[in-house]
Amino acid sequence: MKYGFLHTAAVSPALHVADCAYNTQQIIAAMRAQAVAGTKLLCLPEFTLTGYTCSDLFLQETLCRGAEDGLIQILDASKELDVVALVGLPVRHNGKLYNCAAVVCKGQLLGLVPKTYLPNYGEFYERRHFVPGPKDAFEITFAGQRTLFGTNLLFACREMPEFVLGVEICEDLWAPVPPSCSHALAGATVVANLSASDETVGKAAWSWWLGRAPACCAVMCMLTPGTVKAPPI
Repeated sequence: MKYGFLHTAAVSPALHVADCAYNTQQIIAAMRAQAVAGTKLLCLPEFTLTGYTCSDLFLQETLCRGAEDGLIQILDASKELDVVALVGLPVRHNGKLYNCAAVVCKGQLLGLVPKTYLPNYGEFYERRHFVPGPKDAFEITFAGQRTLFGTNLLFACREMPEFVLGVEICEDLWAPVPPSCSHALAGATVVANLSASDETVGKAAWSWWLGRAPACCAVMCMLTPGTVKAPPI
C-alpha cells in the first residue's frame, strides 16, 4: 500500500465447467501475470476452480476432490508470488458442502470464507447443494494445511498495516445487512466480493452502485464470468 492506495485487480479467466485441471492452470497464469503487473490483491470469481454451473456435479467426489487438488497446486505456485489471491471453490466439511473463497498468499492458505446468504429463487438453487457458512471461526484441515474457516474473518498484513481484508461472496452483498458492513465496522479497509452471475440488462450498473452502498470505507471487487464494463463513478 502506497500513499493509502492498494493495487487490486478483478480477473475473470476463461473457464471450462467442471474441468478443475484446466481451470487451475488458468488461475495460476492469472496470478503470475498480475504479480508481474504489481497487483497486491487479486479477486477471482465465485467457483473459479469449478465454474458456477456444475449443478449436481457439486455433489460428486470427483469434482470436490479435483477442486481441492487444484487449490494445492495454486498454493504451491503462489510461493514465489507477492500477491494475495482469492479463489472460489466448493469445500466439504463434516458432511456439509460450502461455497467458499480461499485466501491464498505465498504458499499459505490464510483462511476459507464461506458464503452466508444462498440464493434460492429464479435460476438460482444453491440451497440444493450448499449450506450457509458459520459465523464463528474454527480450524479445519484443507488442501494439506490447517486453516481458519468462518464468515467473520479479517486478514491483516504485517508489511502494510493499513491493509485489512474482508471477504464475502456474491449474494452476501444483496442482503439487507451484508457481511461487508460488519467487516468495515470491524476495521476492514478493503472488502472483496467474489461473484458469478448471469447476464441481465441493467445488472452491471446495479451491482456497481450496490457495491458502493454498504461500506463506504471499503473497496468492492465484484466480477462476473465474461467481461462487464462498469459505468463511471
